[in-house]
Amino acid sequence: MTYAILLYHGIEDGERSARQMDEVDREYVLDRRRFEEHVAYLAAKPKGAARVVISFDDGDLSGYTIAAPILERHGLRGEFFVVTRWIGQPGFMTVDHLRELAQRGHGVHSHSRTHPRLSALTPSQIEDELKGSKDDLEAALGRPVTQFSIPGGAYDDRVVDIAKRVGYQAVMNSVEGYNEDDAAPFLRRRFTPRSYSDVSMLAGICEHPGRTMARLTVKRTALAAARTVMGEGGYGKLRAMIISRRRGEE
Repeated sequence: MTYAILLYHGIEDGERSARQMDEVDREYVLDRRRFEEHVAYLAAKPKGAARVVISFDDGDLSGYTIAAPILERHGLRGEFFVVTRWIGQPGFMTVDHLRELAQRGHGVHSHSRTHPRLSALTPSQIEDELKGSKDDLEAALGRPVTQFSIPGGAYDDRVVDIAKRVGYQAVMNSVEGYNEDDAAPFLRRRFTPRSYSDVSMLAGICEHPGRTMARLTVKRTALAAARTVMGEGGYGKLRAMIISRRRGEE
């Protein structure tokens, strides 16, 4: 059976987070009202719609203060992937927060130690990020940590091989798409709602997977062409400009 994993980051409730963010980071921060609309839809989505797993990357404090209570009010739970060296820093959850989330039925998993671009590291550095963060969390939580989320979505075969070797059972990437229960893939795809994503995005993912996959095919082709023509630097500048304009229209 097909299921989708949603990837959120931070939720805002009138005041900006204490963590430092640029415009690209802020593209992934939803306001509370929009997130509540998302959760209400997911809790009551039509029969026959794709199953959904709700995940959060980074360990933002709003996962504990805003997201988890909203999920629980609708009978849902989240999967929180945390950067272990950010635990307790301004704007991020503490060890006590993570322990409490786990006790309340949420998942707590690894998102590396320092959030580097893993594909740019040496094998020993990759292992330190993957195994080190796993060890950090297991010591803090007193339970096994078997899932890992790739920082920034950047990985290569070395990252996958090391993740398997150090004991992870599943790795989340940032490639949009569905997963199959029967296949039990080690690498799992996720859809990422943005600050401007409304409930229609979730409805498309849950209720119209065929149309969603067709849209993704067109999107990937267009993005590949843009990168080829503009180069990574030019594409990055254009993306930042579009994000800034979208946020200004909210």
